[in-house]
Amino acid sequence: MNTTGALGLFAQATLSIVMEALPFLLMGSVASGLVEAYVPRERVERLVPKGRIAATLFGLALGAATPCCECGVVYLARRLMGKGVPAGAAITFMLAAPVINPVSILATLVAFRGDPTMAVWRCLIVATAALVVGFLAGGEKAEALLRPLAGDAPSCGCGHDHGPGQDHGHAPATVPGSPFGSLADALPVAALAKKTRRDKAASAFTHAMADFLNMAMVLVFGAMAAAAFKAYVPAPVVMAMENDMALAIPGMMALAVGLSLCSQADAFVAASFSTFPMAARLAFLALGPMLDLKLVLMWRQVFTPKLVRRLAILPAAVVFAACVAFGLATGGAS
Repeated sequence: MNTTGALGLFAQATLSIVMEALPFLLMGSVASGLVEAYVPRERVERLVPKGRIAATLFGLALGAATPCCECGVVYLARRLMGKGVPAGAAITFMLAAPVINPVSILATLVAFRGDPTMAVWRCLIVATAALVVGFLAGGEKAEALLRPLAGDAPSCGCGHDHGPGQDHGHAPATVPGSPFGSLADALPVAALAKKTRRDKAASAFTHAMADFLNMAMVLVFGAMAAAAFKAYVPAPVVMAMENDMALAIPGMMALAVGLSLCSQADAFVAASFSTFPMAARLAFLALGPMLDLKLVLMWRQVFTPKLVRRLAILPAAVVFAACVAFGLATGGAS
């Protein structure tokens, strides 16, 4: 293919992926903003069961009901653990929520033209990996898995930087050394009036806009990388991966880690690799939301090295084993 033709294919593929994914990015951002502004976390925290297995299953259920992507869920999980939510529930929620929520499921269905196979298997594999890691983490105290806060994590726990006053309506911060324990105890009742509807709406809009802009930048980068792969990688290399599942699965897993796509848009990138085995595309979809470069950087800020190692190794092992089994069972179908 000549240079002009390759450039045209690159531009067309990039635009196609971005335009298909943007509506779902917007839906996920709005839903995340609404949850952040209107759903009291303290109420959720009181509902968490204390048993190890029950707490892990609760984290999975909470993930299914929370429309968010992995871009901000790390700091949310850290906040939940700091507020007393069992580690097993928080870690299971962190790994599963970006994939098993309704927005990501709908995006996967649309990307694969209504075929439920990828959406169903993606959810099953991610849920399995999340439960395994969450159950193991549930055997330890949350304090043993968290790094001490040193100003590296936003206090609101949403994973974004905010200016003064952009607190999402969360509880006031603790005052170091204060006998009252928190600003809420030291302030007069009049200063603690609930947020108005307008304040909540503004908070939801601000949070949704920040999510959308952050995820859109990552989506464009990922779309360009996928389009460059299609347009510029030599045909023999592509054919070797297409025809050999042993190369395609680890290759697509490595691509998912490197691209660091949003879970509400990665299905459209995976669908663009239409000539690759289904098992390889499934590996891309299942691993990316649980393990990528930006997540590793976030984990190193929030969790202890021991937990970071588990988060990096166990999901990858589960995804690889499940996708190899899937590929063998389906005969490597595309």
